[in-house]
Amino acid sequence: MKLIIISQIALLATFSSFVNAKNIGVVGHVFPIAEIDMLQWIDKRLATYQATGKLDELKENFQNQVKETVKRPAPLGLETTVTPRTFTVDPTLILAKDIIDHKGTVIYPKGTRINPFDLATWPKLQQSSISHFSFSKTLIFFNGDDKQQVEWAKRYQEQYPNKSIKWILTEGEPANTQKQLQARIYFDQQGNITRKLAIQYVPSVVEQKDTLWQVQEIDVSDIEIQEQTSLALALEGDAQ
Repeated sequence: MKLIIISQIALLATFSSFVNAKNIGVVGHVFPIAEIDMLQWIDKRLATYQATGKLDELKENFQNQVKETVKRPAPLGLETTVTPRTFTVDPTLILAKDIIDHKGTVIYPKGTRINPFDLATWPKLQQSSISHFSFSKTLIFFNGDDKQQVEWAKRYQEQYPNKSIKWILTEGEPANTQKQLQARIYFDQQGNITRKLAIQYVPSVVEQKDTLWQVQEIDVSDIEIQEQTSLALALEGDAQ
């Protein structure tokens, strides 16, 4: 009981000290509280940047950043391997929600499983005249900055001249690699494709295997790079 009374007295003493606090005046400027129109704020900032010439600088910096990103997209950071595997990935898609038509009728219910390589799973195509679907392209993922991987890609290209290949970079400059391979080069932006194909190492060769994707990892550790020095090139030119 005494503890409760002491606590109440302490509380009253603390409260009274706030009530009897003196007014010590105002320190600094006082601004009225008001909502800021964000569009007006942006307009003012742009006007200020334009007046000071900073707007042109910002535009130039942005353009340079875009050019650099196009020239060299963000790398995916995939490594090489000396213990390559071959595995398969199921491309089956599962609908996360009902697909309805313009009348509100459910035409494909949630949970429907569709395999692009298996026509039996294609809605309303079971009676189609198409008997088989095959993906004619070979997908090859590799690092354009790795000289061993580029050298391997050149040899693969020579070994399979009749293959229809999509060369997909996970790192490097597409324009530079295109000159080296004399072929169109793509880049897996943000790793969207490699994630779906469970690719962890490069190079990796991906092809259709029946109703699955087959991923074959490649060991390039024994690939020798034959680099010609400027002197060797000059001597070669003189010899010709």
